[in-house]
Amino acid sequence: MKKNAYLVQAGCLYGNTYYLPYAVGMLIAFASDDERVKNSYDFRRIIYSLEDIDESIRSLENPAFVGFSNSIWNYSYNLEYAKKLKQVYPDCVIEFGGHHVPPTTEFLEKYSFIDILIHRKGEEAFRDVLVALDTDGDLSRIPNISYRLPDGKPVQTPETKITISDYPSPYLTGVFDDILKNSEYRFSCVLETNRGCPYNCCYCDWGELGSKVRLFPIEKVFAELDWMAENKMEFVYCVDANFGMFERDELIAEKLVDLKETKGYPNRLQVSYAKNESDRVFRINKLLADHGIGKGATLAMQSLEPDVLKNVGRVNISKEEYSQQIARYRSAGISTYTELILGLPGETLDSFSHGLCEVLELGQHSSVSAYYCELLPNSTLAGKEYIEKYQIKTVSTSLNQYHCESMDDVLSGHSSIIVGTNTMSVDEWIKANEFSTCVQSFHHFGIMQCVAMYVRKELGVSYYDFYNSLYKFIMEKSSFCKPIFEMVSGVLRSFVDGKGGLTYQNDIFGKITYPLEEAVFLLCLYDSDRFYEEMKVFAAEYISDAQFLDEIFSYQKAVVLRPEKDSFTMSFNYNFRDYFDAILGNSGIELKKETTQYNFSTPFGTSDWVEYAKEIIWFGRRNSRMMFSSMPNRIEKI
Repeated sequence: MKKNAYLVQAGCLYGNTYYLPYAVGMLIAFASDDERVKNSYDFRRIIYSLEDIDESIRSLENPAFVGFSNSIWNYSYNLEYAKKLKQVYPDCVIEFGGHHVPPTTEFLEKYSFIDILIHRKGEEAFRDVLVALDTDGDLSRIPNISYRLPDGKPVQTPETKITISDYPSPYLTGVFDDILKNSEYRFSCVLETNRGCPYNCCYCDWGELGSKVRLFPIEKVFAELDWMAENKMEFVYCVDANFGMFERDELIAEKLVDLKETKGYPNRLQVSYAKNESDRVFRINKLLADHGIGKGATLAMQSLEPDVLKNVGRVNISKEEYSQQIARYRSAGISTYTELILGLPGETLDSFSHGLCEVLELGQHSSVSAYYCELLPNSTLAGKEYIEKYQIKTVSTSLNQYHCESMDDVLSGHSSIIVGTNTMSVDEWIKANEFSTCVQSFHHFGIMQCVAMYVRKELGVSYYDFYNSLYKFIMEKSSFCKPIFEMVSGVLRSFVDGKGGLTYQNDIFGKITYPLEEAVFLLCLYDSDRFYEEMKVFAAEYISDAQFLDEIFSYQKAVVLRPEKDSFTMSFNYNFRDYFDAILGNSGIELKKETTQYNFSTPFGTSDWVEYAKEIIWFGRRNSRMMFSSMPNRIEKI
């Protein structure tokens, strides 16, 4: 009689969409390809959502084995589930694997209800554990795992590198067929065309860092893409560490475009692009952008401080090349976005704040995300040596996850956020966050972008000086913006005190969570008349001509999308569009006084603030969808 096995990879609900549980799907597909497993185990069900734990356990039928895939968003849920499961089924073998399982026996020492840990990538170990449990029970010869000896003492087997170059596909072998029968939800999926990463960024736990990249057969990749199209996958997240590194990645992009054109799916693709193949990556982005599939081009920097980059083992492209790439993508009508990380070892309040604004000086006006530095258990940064060397301080919080419904702490994961190092105190971390929120909200979301550009070009005031002055104005003289930023400060202070998370939720914009910079933008735009009235007072410190001040603010207000306003016409006395487009393209022309009429139009019309927050801010942030100056939005001279 076969043993009943269950796997758990509980994910968050994004709107009405779940990701298919790819990690455990791979485990099932690989293990089921072995006759020993196929003859001995029945994989009954995958738990892919944050189900009520008690009800879920009651639905299990005599489970002999339950495996949990652990990530930051679900490991707390998994711990609670496994604890209760062991109480009901004490003889059930419970196995933990995934990114959030530490590389030691730590979980076995802390949690008596866990029997086996799988370290690193798990397909081979997962299969071998199942076979061993069904035969002689000897786990000692299986590499990359931890387990308990008969006396209860945890033991870890030797670590070996994985060399297998291909695995059965969970899509093509029907692993997800039962899940797709649930018509209540939509599903997105993961695409993996290769595995491995040649780089050694210490904050990352992506696969086997510093390893040789193993390419999966292109025929299988194409077959999976066909499956995704047939099953109407709206969104595909490619988990390759460096898409565009290989020549065949262009063929994969072409296949995606062909499927979108012939079958209508997939609709969107998100990838992490290779940083050292600029021409190939550009061609791929151009192809995807032309067919409405891409989410913009990544020009990641993480930090602009040389000592920080050295500390974390990263080498950026040169600032000159970075600036050239921004102009290149802009001229091709492709949005770019830049990622920074706040809290890296060696970063200071001053270096981070100036680095954030240097990105603007280099021409990145489209989209910047300053991520919190999370301490991931399988990253080098999480090692005892690193933590002690850089005096890393962290705060553990309920899952720092955006754009999903708020979840009870027990049913979510936990994020371990770095809030201080030997070069940045906790108070300085808070100030860096406040300044970053100001720059992202006002510049990259666009509500003060034009004014800042004008002051920079015509008066020579650096972006750092402009936004530093603006933030001081808000905190010292503002009546409208100050309460909004006091909310930001309160969230940050409560977080470091262990009393809250790092997200914002307001029913005006829907029942999902937003990061602070998106929240500030939405709150300011919601009452834009009061906001711009106050911003004029600030800008008058730089622009003394009252008539021109009114004129530029009229254009500034018009260039940002609002709900229920997808097309309109306005007249101005200056060639504003051409002037600001030149700055966005890393060049410049003279601002001329001439009567000009513009038609503002967008294909992304929204009827209310909930739809606007979702479609324009959540879905469109990386494409600068909130700006009429960003394609496919248009500002046309009449």
